[in-house]
Amino acid sequence: MTQINTDYFKGQGVTIEQQLAYIFSAYKQKGITIRLVFFGNPLNNKEYLAHLSLISQSVQLIFGDESPVFSYVAQPPLEGNPLVMEVVEIIPETGTQVYYKRRKDIPYIIIESARIKKLLLGGVRADSLNLSIRKQSDAIFSQLEEILSFEKMPVFSITRQWNYIEQIVKKADGRQNYQDFNDSRTRFYNKTTWENGYPAATGVGTSCGGVMIDLEALHSDDPDIKIVALNNSLQVPAHAYSPRVLIGKEDEKTGQKTTPKFERAKLVRNGKKGIIYISGTAAIRGELSLENVGVEEQTKITLENIEHLISNGTLVNAGIENVAGTRLCCLRVYLKEEHFFQSAKRIVEVKYAGLPSVYLKGDVCREELLVEIEGFASLDINR
Repeated sequence: MTQINTDYFKGQGVTIEQQLAYIFSAYKQKGITIRLVFFGNPLNNKEYLAHLSLISQSVQLIFGDESPVFSYVAQPPLEGNPLVMEVVEIIPETGTQVYYKRRKDIPYIIIESARIKKLLLGGVRADSLNLSIRKQSDAIFSQLEEILSFEKMPVFSITRQWNYIEQIVKKADGRQNYQDFNDSRTRFYNKTTWENGYPAATGVGTSCGGVMIDLEALHSDDPDIKIVALNNSLQVPAHAYSPRVLIGKEDEKTGQKTTPKFERAKLVRNGKKGIIYISGTAAIRGELSLENVGVEEQTKITLENIEHLISNGTLVNAGIENVAGTRLCCLRVYLKEEHFFQSAKRIVEVKYAGLPSVYLKGDVCREELLVEIEGFASLDINR
């Protein structure tokens, strides 16, 4: 199975040009760079777009025609660096081909090997950040559908999706931004059936930048490739939430509030190896948030949820036998307030000292939730 590595590089300097120069001077490529995610603190959408243009120029200068997909997320890093770059590299197996493509001015990457096709998209946005959240979401899903269709990859091949939503819990005229996004996603996902479960996903807030989506999709007819949804017995699946935890008015097009369509995790297994994409996870038990317990307790409960999710018992329940072990590979920690940083970091580092991680100020999808954590893990199978 193709090896995937993730790491973080932190910028220094006053201007974003200086920060980008520092980051790329520190980054030494070890494999094929397939995805870059930049986290920063633009003041508004005008500055966001200016930063994005400079990032695009830097990526083009460094990588040329073999540029990774990239995105810019308006979430301030919390360790004192004004800009942080997440790098995802692959060490491909023999026979793997990487293609750098573009469809209607949207760049994307196709990775192909025998009977396996993988699609990567990054930074997909609507043409205007001034549209409503619902209109931006509808436009983005239309773009995703166009590219998936062109590549002859079904919608259900999406395995991992990152959903960045400006002011995610903001409400206007009785509607909540996150609920508007969920209603749009549901309409898109309802165009297919999901026999292997919905994608793993994160839905998290940004200070500006509108709606943006990164995703991975995988399609294969190889019998050794197994794609399995993982549920957590400590939590109700998000797509099965009851209406009482959904905020805002019913969708005008469907007449109902639709649930967040994602699984707690998605396992992609190839023979004896596998990758577990861990969705954004918070201090929710059943379908209810743990309120009024503070950020330290919420962080502990969140990590317990993740550990249970990737435990041998959960994997056996999902039909994965002979598990040799799982290992967390990286974490993103989103915190509602900057001053939660030290408390949350202490809890995480007790369990996962030295693990590649990034701490970000990003609003979580419920007002009462203070922290959300995502990542991915590797899986080994005994024969």
